[in-house]
Amino acid sequence: MYTKLVNEIALLSFILISAVYAGSPSGDPGADYYEMGKYDKAGEEWIGPANEGDVVALHNMGVLSRYGLGSTELDLTKAAIWFLRSAQQSYVPAMVSLAEVQSELGQETPAQSWLTLAARWGNTEAIEHLENQGLPVPKADLYTQTIGELNLQRMRETGDLMRPPIRHVNANRVADDDR
Repeated sequence: MYTKLVNEIALLSFILISAVYAGSPSGDPGADYYEMGKYDKAGEEWIGPANEGDVVALHNMGVLSRYGLGSTELDLTKAAIWFLRSAQQSYVPAMVSLAEVQSELGQETPAQSWLTLAARWGNTEAIEHLENQGLPVPKADLYTQTIGELNLQRMRETGDLMRPPIRHVNANRVADDDR
């Protein structure tokens, strides 16, 4: 059950990110530059979308600041700001990155709050952080609610909500093992 939940989160994240980026082999020219170690070029690709509020670009700018990549200075406070802007828009990887940076800055209480929220989305990295700290791990209720809403929307679109419910049990049914 838990593995299925994690796989559904990964698939949903992939679909959302794929929809945002298109055109380069990875779908994100900045990611291509990043993979090649051309961090300044990656930053040039991400800064415009980040300034427009793109959650992935905001997160990626945070990564550049967190690790001081290319000509970007290592600046945990600036990284936290980038991650916060992304996390506030419910981008779960940014929640985890923000929590990690906040921990590095000695801000344990807000870090734990972001990890708890990310865990409620079913993020395995956040769950692992909480477990390693001996903190309670919440159920993935936000993820479950979102999947439920998506399923309901899909049912409405396909007309599945219009099908009559099954109201009785056939008492003469033969069990699979008896066939």
